Amino acid sequence: MNLPDTPVERARRIRERAEELDRAADRATDPEHRSRLREKALRLLRENPAAEPRA
Repeated sequence: MNLPDTPVERARRIRERAEELDRAADRATDPEHRSRLREKALRLLRENPAAEPRA
């Protein structure tokens, strides 16, 4: 069953994906790959302001 994609749910999923990318960057051994992963996480958050991490 597909549930409607509410803005809150979408923001939560984007935030979780950005956090996953950041953790992957922490584990990456190649500096270039680490940088690309962090850029992707930041881009996700910039493109979706509602998904900014909560302090």
